[in-house]
Amino acid sequence: MHYLIIGNSAAGVFAAETIRGLDPDGQITMISNEDCLPYSRCLTSYYLGNEISEEMMYIRDKAFYTETGIDFQVGYVERVDPDSKSVLLESGEKVIYDKLLIATGSSPFNPPLEGSDIGGIFELRTLGDAKAVAEFAPKAKNAVVMGAGLVGLKGAHGLHELGINVTIVGSAPQVLRHSIDIESAEILTRLLEEDGYRVHINTRVTKVLGEEDADGRMSVSGVLLNTGEKIPCQMIIRAVGVRPNVKLVRDSGVAVNYGIIVDEEMQTSVKDIYAAGDVAEAFDLLTGEKGVNAIWPSATEQGIIAGCNMAGVKRNYQGSLALNSAVICGVGIISAGLVNLPSGEGSVLRASEPDKNFYRKFVIKDGCLVGMIMVGDIEGAGILSGLIRKKAKVDVKYLQHMLVNPIEYPGYLPVERGGQ
Repeated sequence: MHYLIIGNSAAGVFAAETIRGLDPDGQITMISNEDCLPYSRCLTSYYLGNEISEEMMYIRDKAFYTETGIDFQVGYVERVDPDSKSVLLESGEKVIYDKLLIATGSSPFNPPLEGSDIGGIFELRTLGDAKAVAEFAPKAKNAVVMGAGLVGLKGAHGLHELGINVTIVGSAPQVLRHSIDIESAEILTRLLEEDGYRVHINTRVTKVLGEEDADGRMSVSGVLLNTGEKIPCQMIIRAVGVRPNVKLVRDSGVAVNYGIIVDEEMQTSVKDIYAAGDVAEAFDLLTGEKGVNAIWPSATEQGIIAGCNMAGVKRNYQGSLALNSAVICGVGIISAGLVNLPSGEGSVLRASEPDKNFYRKFVIKDGCLVGMIMVGDIEGAGILSGLIRKKAKVDVKYLQHMLVNPIEYPGYLPVERGGQ
């Protein structure tokens, strides 16, 4: 059996290890367009800010490929051909497979922007991106980060740690709009501003301004906002969004919506082709609908499920759970599940002490905890996210108690296993 895996990040690595554990003799080929060991992209901003070393980025050591018997190849896959069970590389080479896993992740999506071809504009998605930003950073005193989501805020943090003055520009009405609510966002915005960041929300960069550098090349000198304000800067990080890398399956018969659509076994619409990680559109645990949940835990779990099924051991994926965590200006924040239900659906318990950087919100629907946000004291967040994942019915009285008190071990709570 020849297993082919495209991508060497979380989903690909965990799938390969799972396959090898179930099929010691199968041939595993892994193709990646990055010539390096598997690493955690979640840590790129910490590497940028000199908080961790490059070695700490890697999730597997130099012996990984040889010890697991993986034939690792560097290349870019242009097209998947299910009819011939092969993939075509940019080099013109064809690689045959029996079972294929597409774990190509996602790439930054940047809308057209006047002046975007000027030097000094970066993305922060890969280790290579982080190295490029770090190399350029000593030339900059001021920087603009376009995007107030998690990637944007983490990138801003990395630059801030290097002593650069950072302005964050987000088009949404709040920071982290996909992860938290407006009340918790206001706390984080205040923390950022108190720590020296400038934060513009409901604002867009409409033009990059440039000037000639000492070598006669155009480089960033500032940005123009839709408000008319000009912000001087010498570098820009664009973090406005990402899109799943689905180009390689175009016209292949593999069903694609936003991401590559998969079933509960992580198999696509084409037999023997699987997808996992940020490129896969899989079931959401709480809504039952399909979507892309681009977080590390989902990628690892999906990789394991895909690996099992590719090796002939049937395993079903139970669904993704939105889960995000970060430390902003020394204050922890974590959210899980459905944190912003439509009006009239479910109920909300909330405790807020903004001056103490404390906020908790529990979202309840049909007697079950379906979402939560914690800012400040986040101890016990794992217990709460576990209750959400189990669709557990929890007495409202105990949730009211947990709003303002330490989170108690669920064994002491009247918890009833939910289900749909």
